Amino acid sequence: MKAKTTKLCLLFILLCSLPVFYSCSDEADDFYLFEYWEVMLDPEPPISETSLSITGGTKLGIKGGVAPYTAEIADGQIATAYVDENNDIQISSIKLGSTSLMVKDADGRIIKIGLKVVNGKQSFSVNSVEAKITGIDESLLDEQQKEKLEAVIKKIKEEAGIQATGGIAFSYDQKSSGKVTIVTGKENAPKIEGSFSRSTSESGTTFQITINGKEYDCKFKLPERPDTSKSITTRDLGPIPYWLVEDVTEDYKSDVTDLFGINATSLKIERIYIGSFTPLR
Repeated sequence: MKAKTTKLCLLFILLCSLPVFYSCSDEADDFYLFEYWEVMLDPEPPISETSLSITGGTKLGIKGGVAPYTAEIADGQIATAYVDENNDIQISSIKLGSTSLMVKDADGRIIKIGLKVVNGKQSFSVNSVEAKITGIDESLLDEQQKEKLEAVIKKIKEEAGIQATGGIAFSYDQKSSGKVTIVTGKENAPKIEGSFSRSTSESGTTFQITINGKEYDCKFKLPERPDTSKSITTRDLGPIPYWLVEDVTEDYKSDVTDLFGINATSLKIERIYIGSFTPLR
């Protein structure tokens, strides 16, 4: 009996000395960050670095680990980050630069990836140029006066700084300002470079562009068909049209007032660039 008891004790000790395997999920063992795409992959590939525009933010997903999670940016002057209610990491930019993002789970495991805030990009491509003159009652004009008015409109269009096939590229190095490059679309004409600042209101987005010390206010807005441009149709404008409206009243006021002798205070002359405006990214 004693020998049997001794054998049982030895067996118990042997079993206790064997490795213990816990039943835990593979997902909890995995712990990494991934980027959200329009088409999600399964499984989502881990990332070692990410970037976001100075003009916006980005969202990263967490794979595995144990909630709750915390997120911290090494250089808080470049970006900020927090973990939302869905356990996604929301990152917002502050200024251009490179730093790192550290994510920690409840078990103390840490992920560290590179983080870079880069220039924001936006561009406007010109498809056509129109002109709009308000403050003149065309029904009161005779045929000769109408022809003269059409000649002024043609002049405004031909003297446009940007022609069809030209455009403007905006490079943001701050949230609402940066460098601008203008391609005029004119043959053999060099690119024009300057700076810009952006402001928004209910009537549209205004870019104050500075070229060689001279300032130009250009307002972007969704199109509203002008009375003087009957040739423009929705089909001509394309699926996502935009107008860049330039007030050129002072430049062409004398051309109109000399012809018709009207009250200049009621006169407004606009040059309208019709084209495509890419989303800010």
